[in-house]
Amino acid sequence: MTTYTVEFGHLGEGRPVPDLTVTTDDVNEFHRAVAEHAIPYMRPVLAEMGQPEAADCFFQTNKELTMGQFVWLDLVARKGARFCAARITAAEVRKAGE
Repeated sequence: MTTYTVEFGHLGEGRPVPDLTVTTDDVNEFHRAVAEHAIPYMRPVLAEMGQPEAADCFFQTNKELTMGQFVWLDLVARKGARFCAARITAAEVRKAGE
């Protein structure tokens, strides 16, 4: 298993999303956990910024899982945004007896 620490960057005037620790080896589970944690904190800030629709977003990472960001897309209007970058650090967790 791997434990990931996610440090979220700025959104608006501050850093509204507290850091998160996730332990998993499933990359999809990791992405879901990050989004479920962060979106409730980002939603009021995005509304205050006049972009409430951006809270309907997903978390995207690079292949190495060392950095990520939230992405919002409106395919019909051909618009999108990337915001709230995050730094990711990983540490392998050893099971008892290994």
